[in-house]
Amino acid sequence: MKTRYVIIFIIVLFVNVTYLSCGESNPSPSRLPNAPNFVLKDLNGKKVSLSDFKGKVVIINFWATWCPPCRAEIPHFLDLYSAYRGKGLEVVGINLESFNISGVKEFVKKYQISYPILIGDNKVSSDYGGITSIPTNFIITQDGKIYRVYVGYEGKAVFEKDIQMLLNK
Repeated sequence: MKTRYVIIFIIVLFVNVTYLSCGESNPSPSRLPNAPNFVLKDLNGKKVSLSDFKGKVVIINFWATWCPPCRAEIPHFLDLYSAYRGKGLEVVGINLESFNISGVKEFVKKYQISYPILIGDNKVSSDYGGITSIPTNFIITQDGKIYRVYVGYEGKAVFEKDIQMLLNK
């Protein structure tokens, strides 16, 4: 009896994995959802909007200073920002610690983060599907569409592949 459940579980797992792997690798731009616009303050209190970056590929990184995977991604974003900023890439970190702005400022200074850091709020988290895990990263196309979403840590090569794909269209 127990063996039967194991076999059924394996079959269901196989079907799910097969189904998920058959999705479009490069979805049609007309089928991509629009990225929600936001207006958030940076660490100096200046209002910044997603629409400020229209025409660029944007990585939106939802993160926190206490999150080890978030910290591990920062060097990747710094390298990518340095390499592709002049070619049309923008990286925007949305920190989810509105209660700790001075701590975020110290963290940004310590890690020499050169890309814009904004202070997130409940609205932006909700607009982007309810951020329940960090890091969560959105790759936004030059025309403001959500191209990819990554929940959890991803290596530099994953982001670089998306960046190159979108910049070379």
